[in-house]
Amino acid sequence: MAMILTQPRALRMSWGAVSAGVVLSLVICLTLNLLGAGIGASALAPLKYQNPLQGFGFLTGAWLLISSVIAIVIGSYLAGRCAPVLGWLHGILSWSVMTLLLVYLSLSFAGSALNTTLNAAGQAANAVVNSAQDGNSGQSSMQALADTAQQHLQKNGIDPGGALTPQIETQVRISVDHAARNIARATWWGFALLVLGAILSSVAGNLGFRHQPLIENPGGVGITPVARGADSAT
Repeated sequence: MAMILTQPRALRMSWGAVSAGVVLSLVICLTLNLLGAGIGASALAPLKYQNPLQGFGFLTGAWLLISSVIAIVIGSYLAGRCAPVLGWLHGILSWSVMTLLLVYLSLSFAGSALNTTLNAAGQAANAVVNSAQDGNSGQSSMQALADTAQQHLQKNGIDPGGALTPQIETQVRISVDHAARNIARATWWGFALLVLGAILSSVAGNLGFRHQPLIENPGGVGITPVARGADSAT
């Protein structure tokens, strides 16, 4: 009878298992996010509530967190299930590749949105300048706009031609402090979510992993190896 001897300690990475986990995680994440977007759009009632977006940001963040956890667990479980050895490592690799892809897609989308906004602002500024150069009416409208902005700044205690007052300087410092606190909070939350994702992916990959017997026959039934001394004694 032909037998297949496997090596239990050999580090054999299966990128096919990792790719399968990544694809499944991305599909599940996309499906759940589309479901959440549909539920959120259906729940909005601008004609019924005065502030329909109240609490919408918190619910959106909670749904994104839940959908990401579900996608990570299922994808890492599949990666560990298909792995030849070290299911927890395949689960972590699957989660790592998915995280890098999501970050790349998010940055690309944000860059495209920023470029579109800047292009629209540049076109609007060019249109205003061109209209202002056409005649006195354009110059008068630009002057009126500048006067309105100056009056608004002076109303809030800001002198455009003067130095910053202590009150304005204090407001600027408070704004910078709030921005720094928000950045620090977002950084710590990002770090915590990455650690949580690594833990969940390793646990799910380890749960999905199935140990292979040391010796197998072609029929797939494991055979317990027998020591030589015991075999000669019999």
